[in-house]
This record gives sequence, structure tokens and C-alpha cells, in this order.
Amino acid sequence: MIIITILTSIAAVAAGGTLYYKQKKFSNQEKKLKEDIEKAKKIPEGKEIEIASERAKEIIYSAKNKALSIVRDAENKQLEIQKNLSQREEMIDKRSREIDVRAGRIEEKETQVEKLREEAENIKRNLEGKLEEISSLTKEDAKKLLIEQVETELTGEKAKKIRVLEEEIKLQAEEKAKTILINAMEQTVSDYVAPATTYILDLPNDDIKGKIIGKEGRNIRAFEKATGVDLIIDDVPGSITISCFDPYRREIAILAMKKLIEDKRIHPGKIEEMVAKAKEDIAREIKKYGEKIVYESGMSNLNPELVALLGRMKYRYSYGQNLGVHTMEMVRIAANIAESIGANVYLSKKCALFHDIGKVVTAEQEGSHIEIGAEIGRKYGLEDDVINAIFAHHDMAEPSCTESAITKIADIISGSRPGARNNSSEVYAIRIKKLEDTVKSFPEVSEAYAIHAGREVRVIVKPNIVDDNKMVLLSHEIAKKIEKENTYPGYVQITLIRETRATAKAN
Repeated sequence: MIIITILTSIAAVAAGGTLYYKQKKFSNQEKKLKEDIEKAKKIPEGKEIEIASERAKEIIYSAKNKALSIVRDAENKQLEIQKNLSQREEMIDKRSREIDVRAGRIEEKETQVEKLREEAENIKRNLEGKLEEISSLTKEDAKKLLIEQVETELTGEKAKKIRVLEEEIKLQAEEKAKTILINAMEQTVSDYVAPATTYILDLPNDDIKGKIIGKEGRNIRAFEKATGVDLIIDDVPGSITISCFDPYRREIAILAMKKLIEDKRIHPGKIEEMVAKAKEDIAREIKKYGEKIVYESGMSNLNPELVALLGRMKYRYSYGQNLGVHTMEMVRIAANIAESIGANVYLSKKCALFHDIGKVVTAEQEGSHIEIGAEIGRKYGLEDDVINAIFAHHDMAEPSCTESAITKIADIISGSRPGARNNSSEVYAIRIKKLEDTVKSFPEVSEAYAIHAGREVRVIVKPNIVDDNKMVLLSHEIAKKIEKENTYPGYVQITLIRETRATAKAN
């Protein structure tokens, strides 16, 4: 109400001010006209003066009429404003009363809601009390029991999901591993040459045999002494046989003999000269082969002596498998596997390159090629992971890194695939017989047959002793005993067969 009164007063003052200003302006104009008339009266009388006087009266009359009109308009506007303000004041009063009514209703509802809330809390407390009485459990105990039950159910669900996921992951991992290994083997399959301990050298004619033997056999004795090989000259026409278990010495002897035959001057002095030249040629070939291996494997900054040791792999064989070819195949397999699983490719290749470095000097030093290889690695500053791979690829240490484990896998792939290595028939027969005897030592076994070059053993069990459930346990027991008592490359698969036969005779 106070605001409306103030607004009304302001509007009235504004309207009055405007009227006052217009009246004052009109009075000034009227005053000026009167002054002009007085001045005109002082001018000599005449017709022009009368006309001017009449004109002045008309202007004054018109001005008064306009002033009255302005005053009436101002008064009308003032009345209209007052009327509008009165209407608005009434509307505001009406809205204010409505708001007061609504506020009262809201207060009543709030009071009712508060009462209902209190009643709900009382009912809840009463129910909790009754539940505690019925169940003999407090609220905290019931809450704890409920949580335990939920946790138990969730644990069971988690275990089920984990088992399902483990099976899925296992299947996926097996398929992925198979793919990686198959790709590695497919890309690195190579032929192996398994030379015997003898070499048959063709002669241009049989007359040269006499010169090779020499007077009272002095030339042949000098040759054998200088090279460390056995020279066999028999009745077979057009050839001689050079025999030696060491491929390095045998290669020197072959090269020296070829030089002597070409020269045709064969005597002890010439023999020593040609053997020395052959050794120089072989040393250059070893260096060249070592540099080739290092280049193909992508290594760098290796000690020259270490490169020379790698070159000697060209004349080193293990189970008929050339060590240089085997090593380079391992390097490719290890690199392929490492790249497939995201391991360090360079370190994997280096581990594979030096895993059998000890074999090149086993004929000169006592000890296993594992210990010798580790000693060489330490001498020339190879990484600890590389030295660990030397031990781990024959299970003499646990792999310290993924790359070391890759070396072991690559060695199994390269060495155990069919045709890679050539054991003697006698050693092979002994190994197979021992494998079968190990399986037959179980009382539940009726017969055992080693097949696929000893990679699988098919076991026929006694059906009256072994049932289907026991076959699973028996297969694991046989596998453990084979692992403990037998030496073999790769793995051996055990397949158990249980067969029941019934016969009848009809007359």
C-alpha cells in the first residue's frame, strides 16, 4: 500500500510539474506579445497598426485556448493515472490475500507431513523390535547375516564365472600358441646334412695311392700325425677314406689331401706345409662363417674372438645336426615367437645364438657344454639373461625372463622335429626299449608299444583291474615315471586303451 501511494504521488507530481512548465511557457509568450503591442502603440496610428493589433489579439486568444486544452489534457491524464494506480492497488491487495491463504494451507500440510513422518518412524521401530523378538537377532546381527549370505552367493557366482573365463582363456591361449608355433616352424623348416665320421675322397688314378703311402708308409704316418685323422687306403679302386670323429680335423685333412693330390709332390715336408695352409684356409672360412651368422642374426658390437667361436659351429655336429644350421634356425624361430607375443626380439635372437656356444670347445675343455657356454658368456660380457638361457634350455635353471623361455621352446622345436637329428640305430633301439620297459613295469599294463619314433606310447591295460576312471590317474602316473627315468627330446604322448572281449561258441 505504501509503495502504491508513493507511486501515485510521484505520478501526480510529474503531471503537475509538466502543467506548471507549460503554463509558465505560455505566460512568457503572452508577456512578450503584450510588450510587442505596447511597442506597436507607440508607432503612429494607421491601418497597419490596427491590423497588427487584431492579429495580436487573435494570437493571444489562440494561445489561451491551447493553454486551457493542455491543462485539461494534463488533468485527464492525471485522473487516468490515479485510476490505473487504484486498480493495480486493488489487484495487489487481492494477490496478497491469496498468498496469505496459500501460505496458511502449506503450513497446515507441513504440520501433517511431520506428524505422518513421526508415525512412520514409530511404526518402523515397532516392526524392527518385533522382528528382533521373533528372530532373536539384533539389527546389527541381522544386517551382518544378510551381508554374509549375499557374499556367499556372490562368491559362488564369481567362482562359476572365473571357471568359465579360465576355460575360455585356456582354449584361446592354446589356439594362439599353436598358431604361433606352427608359423614359426613353417617359416624355418630346413634340411639337415648328417655326415658320417668318414669321407671318401676320389683319386684321379690309382698310381697316386703309392705316393700317398710313401716309402715304408712314411707319408701316410706323417699325414695322420699332422691332421689327427685315420687314412684308410684299401683295395677299392680310385678312392681313399679319411676317418675322424672331429669334423674340424676331418675338414682340414680333406682340404690338405686335395692340395697334395693337385701338387703331386707328396713327402713329409710338403704334407706339413699343405696342412698348415689348410688350417689357414679353414680359419678364414670359420671367420667368414662367424661373420655371416652374426650378420644374419642382426647382432652388433661382438668381440672378434666370440665371432670366431660362432664360426666354428660350421664344423660342429650334434646328433648328426649341424650346430650352425641348428643355431640359425633357432634364431629365426625365437624371433618369430618373440614378435608374435610382443617379447624382446633382439634379446630372444641373442639368447638363441649363444645357447650352444659351449659345444664348439667341448672337445678341448672338460665339462658339459652348458657350464662351458656360461663360462664363455661371462668371459665376453654377455647379458645375464643370455647366460640364464644357456642354463635354462636344458632345465638346469628356471627361465629368468620370457626371452629365456622362448630359447627353450625354440630348441625343442628345432631339435625334436622328425628328421632334425640322427641318432645311431643302436642308441635309438635302446631308448625305445627302455621306454616300453618303463611302461610295462606297472602291474595294470598288459602291453606297451612305442610308436612314432618314441613320441607316443600306446598302452593296453588289463580291463579287469583298471576301470575308466582309473585310466586317467594311471596315464599321469606313467607320464611322471617316464619323465623321471627316461631321456628324450620334446615330449612323449601316452595313450591308454582298455578293451573287453566276450566270446561264445555255438554248436
